[in-house]
Parts: sequence; C-alpha cells; structure tokens
Amino acid sequence: MNKSTTDAQDMRLIYAGSFLGNFDRIVITPLLLPASKGLGVSLSSVTIALTAYLLLFGLMQPIHGLVSDVYGRVRVMRVALLGMCVADLVSALAPNLGVLILGRALAGASAAALLPVMVAYVGDRLPFAQRQRTVASVLAAGAVGTAAATVVAGVFTHLWNWRAAILLVAICSPLLVLAFGRLPEASAPAPSGTSVGARLHMVFRIGWFRFLVAFALFEGAAMLGFFNFLNTALQAGGHSVVYAGLVTGSYGLAAVAGGVAVRALAQRVTAATHFAVGSVLLGVGYLVCVPTQSMATVLTASVLSGLAFALVQSTVQTWGTEVAPPQVRGIATSLVACAVYTGAALSTYLVSGLADDKRFGTLFAIAAAVTLPVALVGPVARARFSASLALRQDQPLPAGPPPARPTRQNP
Repeated sequence: MNKSTTDAQDMRLIYAGSFLGNFDRIVITPLLLPASKGLGVSLSSVTIALTAYLLLFGLMQPIHGLVSDVYGRVRVMRVALLGMCVADLVSALAPNLGVLILGRALAGASAAALLPVMVAYVGDRLPFAQRQRTVASVLAAGAVGTAAATVVAGVFTHLWNWRAAILLVAICSPLLVLAFGRLPEASAPAPSGTSVGARLHMVFRIGWFRFLVAFALFEGAAMLGFFNFLNTALQAGGHSVVYAGLVTGSYGLAAVAGGVAVRALAQRVTAATHFAVGSVLLGVGYLVCVPTQSMATVLTASVLSGLAFALVQSTVQTWGTEVAPPQVRGIATSLVACAVYTGAALSTYLVSGLADDKRFGTLFAIAAAVTLPVALVGPVARARFSASLALRQDQPLPAGPPPARPTRQNP
C-alpha cells in the first residue's frame, strides 16, 4: 500500500473524530429548552452548561497541545475520547443542574484535545500544499457532526428524552478509541529538552502569532458563539425541537458544501478571499434574524453560517499551523483554538440573559455588530500574512504586523 493511500485512510479516521467531537460540542444546543424544563430551571441557567463546555474546551487546548508535543498526537486523542465517554455518562445521568454543568465542563475539557491536535496531526503528516484542503475536510466532517447532533438530539428528545443524545456519544467514543489505535504517530520533531516556558516563548515571540491569538477571540465569538441560539430562538417561538433541529441542521450541510468549495478553489482563490466572503455571509445571516426569527430567516442564517464556517474557520486553523515551527505546532494550534472557543464561551454567557428574556432580535443584532470588525480586519491581516509567509515548508513567520519590510525570523 503506497503512502498516499495510507494517508487517505488515516485521514478518514481523523474525519470520524472530528465528526464525533463536534457532535458532542453541539448536542447540548438544541437541548437547552428541554433540559431547562426537565430540570425545572431557567434557560439562562442551563446555558451555563454550554458556556462551561466552551470555556473548558478553549482553556484546555494549550495543555493538550503541550502534552501532544511531548507524548504524541495519537495518544492524546485516544485519552481524550475516553474522557468524553466518562463525562457524557455523567451528563446523561445528571440528577440536577450542577451535575449537568460539571459533566459538560469535563466533556469540554476532554474534547478540547481533538480539534487542535487533529489539525497539528494533519500539519505533521501532510505537505503544505495539501493542508488547507485537508483541514477544510476535517472541519466539514465536524460540520456534518454538528448537523447530525441537532437532528438526532431533536428526534431522540421527541422519542425518549433530552438525555438520550448525550448518552449516544458516551457509547460511540470507546469505539473510536479502538479505531485510533491503528493511526501511526506523526513525525514532528520531538521537543525533548525544551521546557514549557521555552516553547511558549518560542511561539509568543512571533508577532503574527500574538496577533492571531488576540484576533481569534473576536472571530470565535462571531463564528461559534452567537449561532448557538438559532435553534433556541425557533423553539422559543413555538416550533418543536424536531423541526428546530431539522432547520438548523442545514448549517452542517452548508458547511460541507463550503468545504467542497474550499478544496476546489484552494489553489485558485486566496485564503484572504475565503475569509472575506465567509465573514460577510456570517454577518448577513445574523442580520436577517434581527427583525424576526421565523423558519425562513433561521434557515437562511443557518445556511449562511455553515458556508461561513467552512470558508473562515479553515483559514484560521490553517493559519495556526503556518505560524509556528513544527516542534511547537501543537501548542501553537491549541492556543489559537483556545482563543477561538474562549471568545465563543464569553459571547454565549454575555447574551444568555437576552435569550432568557426571548429578546433574540437584540441578540442577533449584537452578533452582527461583533462580526463587522472581524470581516474588516481578518481579510486584510490574512493577505499581509500570506505576503510575508516564507516559501520553505514549515518555516516560521517573520515578525508580525505591521511590518514595513518582512524579515525572516529563525525558530
């Protein structure tokens, strides 16, 4: 079996991990209202479970990245999947809100290893020319998981109760642990002998990396925070959890279509253009939901958000693999992802009161306002970054913005 065939087969397992990880991340979103009724608490209180998941999902990623640099990407991903199994059992069997929040926080802390370590694994295994397309496929698989989570959660809640969909993840996670056992470890340079502080210093001395981490906080809020309330807005308007799941599940299908476009156009359209188009689509999606949150407007917003996710998030994740040398790529990609999901967690927490009061028009107006600077700054920064990117594969970046004349910086 040749190397390209082996790589393709291994990437399919990575796609499966991305699917399950995103399923786990999103599954609580359509369950916010059913869980609040089942536990006898307010919607804003249950939203804390979502916020806790996203916050731990973000904060734990640098730790997983550091560990994966030392002990290997595959080992970290397998342990994370086992952690998801235990945490989702706790969530599914939670007798009260406190245990549910604890379970979702532990699930977020475990699942935090998957996306950044998978992206780092792709960066270690594949040449530069294939990374953008493969990362887009990883994200597209995750988007299918997002769609599946919203639909399955709705159907399972209708047939049984809100706990069933979470229990499904706990059952599937150990199966992937076994499957991941066949993955070869990535061949990134080992950072042995280099302290954690030295590796952090190595990445934070790169100006473009510092910019990307700060920018990712706002990008994460816009891309992965506010859209969580599209499903809840429909349910609050009187639609069933099944219909709301079917409508917002279009997000995943649109993300898959966007992923196909990214792969097809990767060699012909710049990453900055991807970012510009995607962020504009995201902003328009939020704006159409400001006056009313009907089936038509939420469907439109879900489709536009899914397309935006494929175009923008693949650019951000690939950016994270390009910005640092391979021996610290794990910590670099995880710090970027940490910023993305910390921004998402903060945004869900800050607007949860609006959701509790059913002021979804105001909520989505805020979402559009946050998206605007992301759409203005992101494409320009990405274009300047690309212009300064060294031609050699795995070469770290010159000093960050705003450089008058880019100069090569040694790792």
